[in-house]
Amino acid sequence: MSSSTDNHPKKILLLIRSLHIGGAERQVVSLARTISTLGTEVHVAVKVSGGPLEADLENVSNVTLHHLDGTGLIARFTYFHRLRQLIKSNEFDAVYGFMPVPNLALLVARTIRNRPLIVWGVRSSDVDPNLYGSRVKWTMRMEKWLSRFADRVITNSQAALDEYRLNDYPYAKLSHIPNAIDIERFKPNPNARRELEAETGIPRSSLLIGLFARIHPMKDHLTFLRSAKILTKSFPDIRFICAGEVSTGYSSYKKRIRQNATELGLDENVIWLGPRRDPEMLMAACDMTTLTSDSGEGFPNSVAESLACGTPCVVTDVGDSAAIVANSEAVVPRGNSEELASAWQSMLARLADDEATIAADSRKLIIDRYAPEQIARKTLALLGERSD
Repeated sequence: MSSSTDNHPKKILLLIRSLHIGGAERQVVSLARTISTLGTEVHVAVKVSGGPLEADLENVSNVTLHHLDGTGLIARFTYFHRLRQLIKSNEFDAVYGFMPVPNLALLVARTIRNRPLIVWGVRSSDVDPNLYGSRVKWTMRMEKWLSRFADRVITNSQAALDEYRLNDYPYAKLSHIPNAIDIERFKPNPNARRELEAETGIPRSSLLIGLFARIHPMKDHLTFLRSAKILTKSFPDIRFICAGEVSTGYSSYKKRIRQNATELGLDENVIWLGPRRDPEMLMAACDMTTLTSDSGEGFPNSVAESLACGTPCVVTDVGDSAAIVANSEAVVPRGNSEELASAWQSMLARLADDEATIAADSRKLIIDRYAPEQIARKTLALLGERSD
């Protein structure tokens, strides 16, 4: 892949369902903002408008936001027409989708003469289909069957790249580019703990572990809570914060895990913060964060963002989590509450001995591998490659 900007596309479209809070959504915003500074005109299109992250693209030079939404059954058909007209009228060099439905929608570009490069973005690996409804399963099958009609398929994790190569996706079209992490937003903040204490009343003397994950079975909050119960035996005053919105259709799961926390006697220890727009403050306020997913992860942003804040993270071995933390002692098997609690305790002991070094090393790890401009240039180089 050439590092020259000669082949970089001059105008691109990033397509995603919405800009509500989520890992893929934040990645679109990050790419749009960074790529726009490198001489490429960026357009972002959403099917569902009103997402809070839309504000992050307002008044950004060289970035244009398009709303393709509507209501009712007719809107499902007009969406494709509007998308096709947007692509045709703008003469994009490349169009890049994020998640299965936007990926499939971009195939309308194949009906356009002198069409743009069609690029699909794959954001997950090791998905457990039993955790999803029939519509999601059908969409995943369609994405696999129709992947040969895309020009490029970019995975955001090495785990997904390996998986998709073994599952009959077009081998030559597959590439891997990790997510970018906004190292100016996610950074150490000496005032963060004080801000969180003022909001929540968490005692200053309490150790604090954070889980940043939407409410969905794949995030395995149940194992998280069982591990939390184990750790409270050694640290009765420890606190845990859980930040993340409830995935559509999983309100009953939210009730289940809240009830489980109560049954375990954790109501004083676990604080449910819901969806937040300030994860950088929350992560910097924690002594440590964790990710307890048992499936479905590709490149979990929260892990890398925590490390960028100088806050170490203990993870389950899913997706690229182990590669991101680059520390075997911070990686445990999925679904094992005893080993997770043990790893938490070991990390807390290390922090007590040398917190400053761990914080500095954690941040450097992310800067060296996932700085936004580095990832943006890799993306542009790939989007600028055309088949003969």
